[in-house]
Parts: sequence; structure tokens; C-alpha cells
Amino acid sequence: MGKSNLKIKSTLNRLEIVNHLEQLVASLKAGTVCIRKNEKAVTLTPCDPVTFELEAEGKMDKDSLREKLSIELKWKKSEAVPAVDETFTISHQPQDEDEN
Repeated sequence: MGKSNLKIKSTLNRLEIVNHLEQLVASLKAGTVCIRKNEKAVTLTPCDPVTFELEAEGKMDKDSLREKLSIELKWKKSEAVPAVDETFTISHQPQDEDEN
């Protein structure tokens, strides 16, 4: 199988982002993720285990606070080992500083 990739960088409003993320979740549940941009498409078939990386960052950049959230999912088609349980949460409520 040859290499195929597609990179999308776009500025959207939050509701448009939510729609894309909901479509991603539905696609992951279905077992096939197809991403299209113009005439180019990449179809992925995720399999267990999936490595999930989440990075959240907030820092001052010149005169304003710059925030960033990165999500990365990776898997190997030949890998068939059980997933490791690393507990974490994602919430809309900020955590108290003393709970970190």
C-alpha cells in the first residue's frame, strides 16, 4: 500500500469544529474514517489498540493569551495487543488549581 496523506488547516467557528469532531466520532465508531478535500481523499480503518495523545497549552504570546489543543490518534495495522488503561477526563468545567 502506498503512502497517502491529507493535511487540513482551516479557521472555523466553534460550532463548525464541533460538527467536524462529531463526524469524526461517528466515523471512528463505524470503523472507517474518510477525509476528503477537493478531489483528494484518505480513508483510514482504525484498529485496536489506538494511541491517544492530547496536549493542552496556554501561554502568553506578545500581548495576548494563546491557547492550543492538539489531538493525535495513531495505530498500527499489524499490532494486536490489548490497550493500556490510562484514566483521564475531558470536561467543560475548569479544574481547581489545587487539584492538579
